[in-house]
Amino acid sequence: MANKPKSFEEFFYSKTQDICNVEKVSDYASQHNGDYVPYDGFMYCPECQEAELSFVRKTSKKRAHLRKKPSTPHLDSCSYNYEYAQKNLIKKYVDSLTYDQIQDRLNAIMNLICKTKKRESPVFSLQKESIKPKDNPMLILDTTKKKYDLKALRRKRLSGWIDESDGTDLQVFYGKVKLEVVEKEKINNKGEKYFYYLLKLKTMNKKGEWKFRTNIYRSSIKDEVDVNKIYQIAMIGNLNFKWGWWQIDLANQNAIRFQEIEL
Repeated sequence: MANKPKSFEEFFYSKTQDICNVEKVSDYASQHNGDYVPYDGFMYCPECQEAELSFVRKTSKKRAHLRKKPSTPHLDSCSYNYEYAQKNLIKKYVDSLTYDQIQDRLNAIMNLICKTKKRESPVFSLQKESIKPKDNPMLILDTTKKKYDLKALRRKRLSGWIDESDGTDLQVFYGKVKLEVVEKEKINNKGEKYFYYLLKLKTMNKKGEWKFRTNIYRSSIKDEVDVNKIYQIAMIGNLNFKWGWWQIDLANQNAIRFQEIEL
């Protein structure tokens, strides 16, 4: 189980049964002299919806975030109960999966963390309490130890604030995006011309505008996308700050999945 307190970018808002982001609370507090009464006592873990969260205001060194209240536990199967997996363990795990296996895992992750409404029926809630931790797609088995142990995947919302303080650990990046394939031409050492592809990601800002977020290097893979469609995306990768603006390096070329959102 995790020893260090986790921070949250999103929360289940029990008043509206929605999954909301921390910026909503931060903006309200900024406009009301630090008060966030409409949210206090109504914010819960976005995954298990059981542990109550509290708001931590932005400082000169830390961005605004949410923390679990010590008196309220997560469900046993919630990934926030567990320590984060190290980069080498995640890389080894992802590389051990076939294309279909990693796609199935990413699909399960999207079903778990990408929904905007998550309060299920009372019957399902009772079933959820009996779900085993090993069945949570955000948990992986730590094979570096003899003792059976599970570790959690970090997660990062693509539309949230991202900078070098987020580090370069492997984690799940997710969210709603617009996509575009960009074809690039290059000459190799033998003077031969070849093409490679980038997947351009756009996310929606507070004004409802779709703005460029980052590129994903796809090598020779030319993804089929419609620039006018909105997609849900999940990928396992790490941040790369070598080129000025951050990019995401995938754990491997199969570690990305996106699907059109039906509007």
